[in-house]
Amino acid sequence: MIEDDLELAQIITDYLKSFDIEVTTTDSPYNGLSMLNLSKEYQLLILDLTLPEIDGLELIPKIKEKSQIPIIISWNGDYKRGLHG
Repeated sequence: MIEDDLELAQIITDYLKSFDIEVTTTDSPYNGLSMLNLSKEYQLLILDLTLPEIDGLELIPKIKEKSQIPIIISWNGDYKRGLHG
């Protein structure tokens, strides 16, 4: 999961772990890309749409260059406000 809202990341992590799903998280999109490049074991990516360093929509093509991993988009709040202020 690439999510910069640590509270939301913890909520999602706790929920998924209740189903015995192993979760790896990072708040950095670039760290997330590196993690995907280093491991082929990930089966799903939960991606925050409004990351501070790079927009989640801009990150998707970079991910898809390296992996065909399914992506679930998440965001907390107004997407346009997150991008423009």
